[in-house]
Amino acid sequence: MKYPDYHNVEVAYNGAHNRNNITHIGAVKNFSGHRETYMTYFRYNDEMIDHFQDKQTVSGYKGSAYADWLPIDVDSDSLDEAQDNMRALMINLEDYNIDTSCCRFYFSGSKGFHVMIPSGVFGAKPDPQNDKRFKKVASLLTEGVQTDMSIYQKTRIFRLPNTINGKTGLYKIELYPFQITNDSISGILDAARQPGERLEIDTEYDESEELKEAYDAPIQANQTKPNTGKPETYICMSTMMKGVPDGERDNVGVRVSSHLKKHGLNAEMSWVAMDEWNKKNDPPMETDRLETVYQQGMKYEFGCHDFLLAKYCDPDCKFYKSHWGRF
Repeated sequence: MKYPDYHNVEVAYNGAHNRNNITHIGAVKNFSGHRETYMTYFRYNDEMIDHFQDKQTVSGYKGSAYADWLPIDVDSDSLDEAQDNMRALMINLEDYNIDTSCCRFYFSGSKGFHVMIPSGVFGAKPDPQNDKRFKKVASLLTEGVQTDMSIYQKTRIFRLPNTINGKTGLYKIELYPFQITNDSISGILDAARQPGERLEIDTEYDESEELKEAYDAPIQANQTKPNTGKPETYICMSTMMKGVPDGERDNVGVRVSSHLKKHGLNAEMSWVAMDEWNKKNDPPMETDRLETVYQQGMKYEFGCHDFLLAKYCDPDCKFYKSHWGRF
């Protein structure tokens, strides 16, 4: 195991809400057949133990972390759409000379696929900012592909293989890449009615200089503007507050949360507003997922040049000219 000092992980049993179970990764048992079981994809040294003993939660951990794999979560409104996105992702991986025989591919058990890329491809090492570094690499690899970018958090948990999705009753199973891109959706669903096998993959691969450069690049601190106390109304945000479909909920939710914080709402009021927004989504997110998205949004600010806010931009907005230089 690379970096053996990073042997601590968090496991959630019987639901994503049953968290704060820190254990040695070598003690993690085979959870095949269990329902709703998750583990952090990052590993931690004993800084995490100190943090947990002090805070009684993994939340807010700012110490070092390391992961053997870069996860990519291709999550769409339908499996047909997710399969199309997987085909696009395969092209991207090929463009970056990533050998897919070194990666692991899974049907998630619901409406998407998980891809695990060995972090050695971009020279990952323990770092307190690995959540941001992994996200930078993932942004390059997933350009033009609909993915869940909110997963790049230092304490994010990921569903374990061969465990059961509580909503669908299907297993998260490992598949060969050609199965994901070529098999029928019905065939994939049928295969997921029982546990799958762990597939043999290649363990030798070439390092990508381009991805390594992106990973090693300095992380720019978020620059936030002082809160002047003057409320601002953005048409883009008003539109998104009316609710969005499944494929956009996470990304929009992060921006809604950030917007509420920017406008001076306290934590209780922000959560109530988030909950009301979520009720308008089709379908609404589970409470645990909503809380994760809410906490993520508290960390960031987004401007008019953000790709998602730009999508909902409207020329009638009074900020249209000042931010975009348009008439």
